Amino acid sequence: MRGRVVWVLACLPLLLTVLARADDVVHLTARPQVTPVAAEEAVGPVRLDDGMVLIPRSYRPGQPLPLLVMLHGASQRGADMVARLAPLAETRGVIIAAPDSRDYTWDMLAARKHETDERWGPRYGSDPARIDTFLARVFARYAVDPARVALAGFSDGATYALSLGPENLGLFPTLIAFSPGHIAPLHTQGTLSDGGQRRVFISHGTADRVLPLEETARATVPAFKRRGFLVDLRVFEGGHAMPPEVVESALDWWLGRG
Repeated sequence: MRGRVVWVLACLPLLLTVLARADDVVHLTARPQVTPVAAEEAVGPVRLDDGMVLIPRSYRPGQPLPLLVMLHGASQRGADMVARLAPLAETRGVIIAAPDSRDYTWDMLAARKHETDERWGPRYGSDPARIDTFLARVFARYAVDPARVALAGFSDGATYALSLGPENLGLFPTLIAFSPGHIAPLHTQGTLSDGGQRRVFISHGTADRVLPLEETARATVPAFKRRGFLVDLRVFEGGHAMPPEVVESALDWWLGRG
């Protein structure tokens, strides 16, 4: 018996490490429904519990549309993202789903314990579960094309999208990040249902003083390339922003129009 106890105690650190790594990855369960359970025909902006949804006028319940899941920046809300993207959603025929974080920003990919320490604590709090519940409600009401679901974000939302997205490739084959910050170590989970290419579009301003371009160019882009992503980095003259022409380029790139 003593030998078994010693063996268990010896293996405990490894077991805790495995459990910590498992908890570090979040798998969203919501999936698009070509034929929604509770089909809705209403168009325009709709408040849906923990977020906003924008349905373009071209929407028809029997005709699935692309879906852009858009994560807001710090101190913003989903409604801000919907207002910003509304004109493009109409012209491109895209549904916008913009959840709200629980607090003023997303429950961050936990900060490094020390500046020189590469280890990270638990990444997430309750926000992934909130996003999952929100998307389940969207998918139950609106017809979404499963092959054209993208996860996007601005600022803190972009950083969050670049962490949560690769862990859910079966749902988000495409990622779009406008001016992201420092990302946590990547975990890629799931496979693309159509066997296609995992892709990420990243834009950043040369004069960004909030989240500098240097981090994106030096670390983020190479990290995604090492994971087999097709990366499109768009650098623009400007600061911490989402210039309309850059957003247009991102959507056209995603939809295959650019």
